[in-house]
Amino acid sequence: MATSGWREVWDRFKGRGTYPHQLAFILLNPLRNLIFSPRELAARLHLSADSRALELGPGPGFFSVSIARRVPSGHLCLVDLQREMLEKARARIRRAGVANVSFARASATALPFAREVFDAAFLVAVLGEVPDAAACVAQLRDALRPGGLLSITELAGDPDAMTEREIAALAKAANLEHAETFPMRFGFTINFRKAGS
Repeated sequence: MATSGWREVWDRFKGRGTYPHQLAFILLNPLRNLIFSPRELAARLHLSADSRALELGPGPGFFSVSIARRVPSGHLCLVDLQREMLEKARARIRRAGVANVSFARASATALPFAREVFDAAFLVAVLGEVPDAAACVAQLRDALRPGGLLSITELAGDPDAMTEREIAALAKAANLEHAETFPMRFGFTINFRKAGS
C-alpha cells in the first residue's frame, strides 16, 4: 500500500468512523483481555446453550469464538460492513474449530434478517461508528425476539465512544427497557430488554 493509503488508514484509526480492517491485528492483541475479556462479555449476555446471538461489528472476531462456544446448540451470526473483517473473523473461527457461526456483510442500519429471530444482540465499541445510531438500535430491536437482550459496550479511548446517557436515550426511543449496567474501569456495558415474555 502506498504511503498516502497508510496515512488514510492511520487517520481512520485515530479519528471517528469505521475501524480500518488493515489494523485488525491490533484488535486481537491479548492485552485486550486486561481491559475487557471475551469471558466477561459472555457472562453479561445471559446466553443459554441454544441461544441465537447476533454480533454487530465483530472485527476480526476477538469476542466471537468465546460467544459461539457459549451457545453450542445455538448459533452466532456475525455482521460487519467490511468484507475484509468478516474474512479475518471467519479464518479465526475456522482455526478455533467452531462451526455454529454464520457471516453477513451488511450495514448496521439495514440488517438482512426477519423480525424477532435473535435472543441476544451485542456490540463492543461499535455503535458510535454507525452514522445513524438510532436506526441501528431500531434495527437490532426488530431483530430481537420478545424478551431479547441488546448489550452495548463502550470502551475508554475509543474516539467514537458514546456515553451511557446517549445510549439510554437511543434505547428509550426504540422502546427498549434498561436491564442492567456494568461499570468498568475502562468503560461500561449497558443491557436492554425488548418488551415481551
